[in-house]
Amino acid sequence: MKRSGNVLLLSDCKLRTPALLECNSASLWDVGDGIACLEFHGKMNTLDLDVMALIFQAIEKVNSDMSALVIYNDGDQFSAGANLNLLVQAIYQQAWSDVESFIKQGQDAYKALKYATFPVVGAPSGLTLGGACEILLHCDAIQAHAELYMGLVEVGVGLIPGWGGCKEYLYRWIQQSKRPGGPMPPIVKAFEIIGAATTSKSAMEARELLFLAESDGITINKDRLLADAKAKAITLCQDYLPPEPPEFQLPGASVKAVLDLAVENYHAQGKVSDYDVEISQRLAYVLCGGDTDITDKLKEDEILALERDAFIALVRQPQTVARLEHTLKTGKPLRN
Repeated sequence: MKRSGNVLLLSDCKLRTPALLECNSASLWDVGDGIACLEFHGKMNTLDLDVMALIFQAIEKVNSDMSALVIYNDGDQFSAGANLNLLVQAIYQQAWSDVESFIKQGQDAYKALKYATFPVVGAPSGLTLGGACEILLHCDAIQAHAELYMGLVEVGVGLIPGWGGCKEYLYRWIQQSKRPGGPMPPIVKAFEIIGAATTSKSAMEARELLFLAESDGITINKDRLLADAKAKAITLCQDYLPPEPPEFQLPGASVKAVLDLAVENYHAQGKVSDYDVEISQRLAYVLCGGDTDITDKLKEDEILALERDAFIALVRQPQTVARLEHTLKTGKPLRN
């Protein structure tokens, strides 16, 4: 079927050619002009180990046969994030090594996308939560649908972002030219937004929250989203070089103490729960760089290790299990 105007649907591409790669939760498609499209298609387009394995395979495929990668699906919702059912099953079995592997695989997959030899463009619409937000933070560019509910919402289920979300989101605030100077303001902003599980109500608000960059595009007509993302990917192919790995200089315990005090004051006022305090303390530890000093330079792998440790510590807590179970049962967060 020939579409009018700048319209490209993945469903049309599927009629023309078989999948380049596929598993139960994701597929890789050829959408023309040397551009591949990674599609999530599990329940609520959630992300699991099969998706992570396919990401590595997709990188190899695009490296050898294609020019760029777009991450997109035709559905109304981009992705609800990590498959929490799998996480809860691992917790019930006390399979802590499996949980750690799940987090490490996600970190490694997203990092591989970030430093791929070709451009990666995310094209989200609708719900883009948790791990789905994290994968987009690792993309070279985003072309978003105007209706975008994007955020790092892990605190609501008793966790913190564990697939590089803390690292990437903090770095966006560090790089923000309009913020106040000094090491504390970007940490405070990232802490407030992640700690409140803030979700954008639109793509424009996602830009204000720095989930989208100023250079990222916004598409009004959903039927044109894939075409716009593909065009952006083609443009980025010209003289493309992957980003330089960032270095962090973070203040450590001094700023963490300030954040802890602020949370304790909120707790005294009844604005946060008992367990919110513990989650916030672990989030602050990660964002402040752990036991570092402002004179130290931290590599991103060191921040990823802090994320991983905090995630594993929280996942062992019964309060986190209660939040996960409640969310899976009701679709709503539990404030315990």
